[in-house]
Formats: sequence, C-alpha cells, structure tokens
Amino acid sequence: MPVDDRTGADSVLSGGRHLRRVANPARQASYDLEVRKLINAAQEVMLRKGKTEVPRVAEIVREAGMTNQAFYRHFRGRDDLVVATYEQGLLTLHSYLEHRVLKCSNVKDRMRAWIDGVMAQIEDPRLSELSAVILWNVGQVARDKSEIEPVGYARILELLGAILSEAGLPDPDRTAVFVQTLVMGMTTRYHEGGVVPSDDDRDHLLRFCLGGIGVS
Repeated sequence: MPVDDRTGADSVLSGGRHLRRVANPARQASYDLEVRKLINAAQEVMLRKGKTEVPRVAEIVREAGMTNQAFYRHFRGRDDLVVATYEQGLLTLHSYLEHRVLKCSNVKDRMRAWIDGVMAQIEDPRLSELSAVILWNVGQVARDKSEIEPVGYARILELLGAILSEAGLPDPDRTAVFVQTLVMGMTTRYHEGGVVPSDDDRDHLLRFCLGGIGVS
C-alpha cells in the first residue's frame, strides 16, 4: 500500500535489525524526515517506471535530492527501501483506519469505517496505481533478503481485533483474522480486476461480515 498522509503518519520504518546507525534522539526528527523523503522519492520513481524494472538507488537518491551517504544511513540497500515503502504504506493505512474508527461509537459503525477505509485505497486512481507498482516491486524482492520487519498488517489486524473485543464478541482475535482475510482478499480482487466497488458492494460486504460475527 502507498503512503497517504491524509491523517498524519505512524512510526517511520528504516534500516533493519543490523543497520549500523548510532542512536541520536536529538536528530530523530531529521532522520525521520530523511526516511520520508526517500520513501516518497521511491514512490515517484516507481510510478515513472511502472511494472518494468525496480528503481536503482542512484535514481531514488537523485529524486530525493539527497546523498548516497544519507541513503545508507537508513537502509542497507534498495531492497530494504522497496519493502519499507510497502510497510510504511500499511502503517499509514493503519493510522487512517484508526482515525476513522475512533470517530464511531458502536461495532456496526466501526466495522463500516474499517471496511470502507480499506476499500478507499483502491478507489483513488493515484493510490490505486501506486499500490499496483509498489506491490509489483515488492514481488521482485525475496522477503528473506530484507531486514524490514513486517508489522503493517499486524497493526491493522490488531485494530480490527480491538473493535471486536470492545464489543464483547467471543474469540475476537481469531474472528479478526477471518474478517481481515476476507476484506483484504476482496480488495485485492477488485484492485486486480480494475473494478471500483459500488456502495451496494461495500454494504453487502459489511452485512456479510456483521452476520459472520453475529451482529444484526
């Protein structure tokens, strides 16, 4: 998923387990800014290239107006940045969903906010195109070769589990896995088919999920 800063950003991903960057709290804000610039630059280069080839570090650095030294302060190489771009998009989606859900007071409205928020990522033409090229680029990277931790989906799942748990529903964590698998799967199906789900489609999906969790 692409980065979309409609509601502000979640934690910034960079580096990996073995990145040699000296911790410096006083510079954390500037570090985060550099990472965001690199991720945004990677997105722009990916959009220009489409599904043809993975961007080179030199192209990303040039787009960001940064140096190689700055790049390697945060990432071991291009593959880590590609995966970080994907994961950062999921973290930002989590922030967006959380913002929507917290506006609602009951499980039905919260479920609608969560589902519609996930679907919104494919209803915006630019976000949809960007999602497609990011997913293609991630597909060219062997995940065991990247040290970026896969945390995005987990946070989105935790949010859904919290919705179900706060509603007092039984076995909320396992139920959340089923609902997330269905909704994300349908989102991917619409996206790959170039179809924008209608209001009736989203309403039917919501009713199906509410019925599955036992909410009328």
